[in-house]
Order: sequence, then C-alpha cells, then structure tokens
Amino acid sequence: MKGEGWWNINVECVRAREEHAFPCGGRWDDITSHGDEDDLRGGEDDLLLHLRDVTWGYEQKVMASPKYVINPKEEGEEASERTDPFRWMIDGFSTIANRGADMYYSRSFTACGFNWKLQLASVLEEDGEKYVGLYLLNDDADSKISEIKAIYKLFIYDQLHAEHIQKEGENYFHSKSHGFCCKVALNKFNSLKSGLLVNDRCVFGAQIMEAFACKSDKEGIHESLSLNKDLTPRIYSWVIKDVSKSKDKLISGAFEAGGYNWCIWLYPNVATSKDCLGVFLIMDNAASLSSKTSVYVDFSLCLLDLHNANHRKLTVKHLFSSKSASWGFTKFLSWKEVQDPSRGFLLDDTCIVEASVVVLGVDTIH
Repeated sequence: MKGEGWWNINVECVRAREEHAFPCGGRWDDITSHGDEDDLRGGEDDLLLHLRDVTWGYEQKVMASPKYVINPKEEGEEASERTDPFRWMIDGFSTIANRGADMYYSRSFTACGFNWKLQLASVLEEDGEKYVGLYLLNDDADSKISEIKAIYKLFIYDQLHAEHIQKEGENYFHSKSHGFCCKVALNKFNSLKSGLLVNDRCVFGAQIMEAFACKSDKEGIHESLSLNKDLTPRIYSWVIKDVSKSKDKLISGAFEAGGYNWCIWLYPNVATSKDCLGVFLIMDNAASLSSKTSVYVDFSLCLLDLHNANHRKLTVKHLFSSKSASWGFTKFLSWKEVQDPSRGFLLDDTCIVEASVVVLGVDTIH
C-alpha cells in the first residue's frame, strides 16, 4: 500500500529510537495500521501506522489523527466531482518577507481546461494594516478567448489545526488578469499559534470548481459594462489639522474600495482653488488600468459640520481610467463659508472630510 501524507504529527523513529515532531509529506511503502500500543496511544479515531521511507529506508511508527489532514474529503462528496486543489508550498518564507512588499508567482497549472497561476503579495497594505494576500491569475496569455468565468476557492492552509483560511467566489478573467483576494493579517500569519507559518514554511492553494469561456457572449459588442453585485459603500474619514496654514494641496492616506486604491486631495484656498475649498477623489492605481478599461464609480465628498451636523455633501458618478484618475470639485465651498464659525466646518483650524465610494462596475472597450 502506498500513500502521501499532509500531517503534522509526532513520529517515533524505530531505528534511532528518538522522538521527533515534524510535518511529513513524503512517499511511503508498506503502510500498515495497528491497534493501540502503550508507547503511542491515541484517541479512538487515531491510527498507528508503520511506515518505511522508500527513499532513505527508515522505518517509522506514526500516530495520526484525521483532524490533521489538510484536505479532508467532504461527507458525501465523490472525488471525481471537482478538480483537485493545487497546492503551493513556500519553504523559507522569511526570505521573501524580509524583502518587503512584493509579488511572487507559482508555476502554471491546468484546471477545468485553462491555465492558472497563484499570485502572492508577501506584504499587502490596506488602511494602515499589513496583510498576506493570495490571488488567482489566469495564465492563458496567447489564448484567443476574450474572457473566462471561473468559480473557485483560495486557501491559506493551517498546518496545525486544519482551520484553513479560505475564500470562495466567482470572477471574470481576461488574459493575465486576477480575481479577488484571500488575505490574512500579517501578525496573525506570523503567529506561532495560527499554524499558517510552521518552521518558516507555508502552504497556499486554489481549487477551480467551474470555468468556461465567454467569448460568444461578446461577439458584435464594442463596449460592455459589468456591474458589481456588492454595492456596499466604503466610508473613509480624514481629519485635517492646521487647514488654513496650508499653502499647497493636502493629500490623505490611501484607502481601498471595490478592489482599487483611493485617496483625497484637498485644496484649501490655494492658487488652483482661489477663495474656495477644492476637494477631489483620486484613484491611486489608475496607471495600472488597461487603456480600454474604466472603473465606474458613484462617490460623495462631504465636509462635516462639527457643530450643527449641517454637512456640505456633493455626490457624482464618474468613469475613472488611466487618463482620468481624478474627479471632484474645484469650488466645493467658498473659503468664506469654510471659515464662518457658525457653520462649524473648522474647529481649532481642524476639519473632517469624508468620502463614500461605491465601485459600480467596470467598463471595457472591445
């Protein structure tokens, strides 16, 4: 009998009679289950396995519990019903983590008739927090298929408790495009208790449940607007001090909304917005968009009234693109009104600007 294991278990080396604890995922011959023994006693569901390593010739007795299996078969599910998960192990993760924010890619793998890769963001920063992020990337670079729809899962494996981090959904992929992000906070990922990084080793994965070409849907179409189902607004508040002392535009921190990065530019009575307050929403990563792609956004910019809650709020829709990365209002409010104490916009020369951003969808020229 032969098998492969993804276990994190205690192993007694029969030859050396030494105790070890390490993950073993090698190839084994002569796997024989035994009953309980005094020196390796487990629970009622545990198995005592007698293994012989075919590479090195070592014999080992292993007490294995089913809860440590990384990918247990779901109850009632036939193995042939879905594509097996692709697993990507990185040994020595600290080497790439020490290099800071960067992207890393797995080899190409085939699932449901298409080619894919995993893309790892070793340090992903959003709203001042750091994450490890995993993406699925379509790798059919030379394909004539204009678009692929895929339903899939992404995994960040817990090697100790099998409480894996996973995200499931669907995306439309163009050549070399990626879908949603499965992420985990960097401090949790590095925690010894999480099981996500064990002995500087981590395991990521993807499982493609369904994928099919959508080229026929767009024949004769010159432009298409793909609308999002989740229209939950992203609210970002920016507290700005010493507003009246500024001689140039002020730039907020970056924030994420709808899968894109944004910031606010404020012009407090400067040359470009003389006698007025100018406020703009900026797409930080617009330069990465294809020249044929625009992002359709419904957003509002609001200057809070800190006394009476009589806020100044303007709302607009705009197609952001690599050629149009900013939109807003040069004359959002007169500077005289901003400084009027009765209006409550400035308190101790501090104001609060709030942005509400909803990414409605993506517009594509074919």
